[in-house]
This record gives sequence, structure tokens and C-alpha cells, in this order.
Amino acid sequence: MPRQALLCFVLLLACAPAARSTMRLESHGYPLQTTGPDAVALPVEERYRYGVVLGSVVTVAGERGCNGEVWLQPLGAPVRDVRSIAAARLHNMFRFPQLLPGRYELGVRCFGFQPVREKVQVRIGHVLRAVVTMNPIQRPPPQPERSEGPAQRVSNRR
Repeated sequence: MPRQALLCFVLLLACAPAARSTMRLESHGYPLQTTGPDAVALPVEERYRYGVVLGSVVTVAGERGCNGEVWLQPLGAPVRDVRSIAAARLHNMFRFPQLLPGRYELGVRCFGFQPVREKVQVRIGHVLRAVVTMNPIQRPPPQPERSEGPAQRVSNRR
């Protein structure tokens, strides 16, 4: 009976929902600013035609160095723009400049972490910032190795 209870506990633990990766979207103030970080992200000659999506990726522990990629896909389109996440020395930044206005899906996936995706609205003259926090994939605990009985040892010798 204790073995069945242990098996049931392990099964429930494995099926429990894990904490997910998150994406926080920020759009600061007045579009078409001429000063500040948004003015740098969207140069003057582009701010009346395009929008920009940019962001950074960190782990739950606050570390930078997630090896992965980020993509932006217009909703309903069969294509996506996939880019590698910049190395830790660049603060795991990504940027999609010169975007036409519309609805897109922004997604991030890193090796060993749960992927995350969000629908975003790109507007002319706006800079949309995504702050992505990656949560590791929870692996089930390793199963104890079973010892071989005499009958199994004999069959392995053949």
C-alpha cells in the first residue's frame, strides 16, 4: 500500500502545473518623442511610418545568458522573423525595427526553459518593450534503478 501512495504522489507532482515563463509588455508615454530612450529606438525618419518591438530576456533567478531565440509573426501570416537572443554581454536584448502597424505574435524560447508568447499591437511611432522572464522546465525526479533478478541475468547472457 505505501508503494501505491508514493506512486500516486509522484504522479500528482509530475502533473501539477509548473510556474510559467512570463512576458511583461510596456509602452511608454507619448509616441513620436524627440528625447529619451524611445527616441533612440525609433529614429526621426522612421517614426511616422513604423513601430518598434524590443526587449530583454532574463531567467527567474535574474541571470542573463539564456541561449535561445525570439520570433515575431504577423497574425495569420505563414512566415515569422526569427532572431537569436544577443549574448549576455548585450543583456540578452532583441529588437525588431521598422515594423508596419498591425497585430503580431511575439515569442521567446530558450534551451531548458518554458517558451512564452504574447499577442502584441504595433503602432506607428510607438516603441513596445517586452521584459521576458524565463522559468526553467521542471523535470521529474530520476527513478531509482531496479536491480536485476537471477532470471534477468540469465536472459542477458545470451
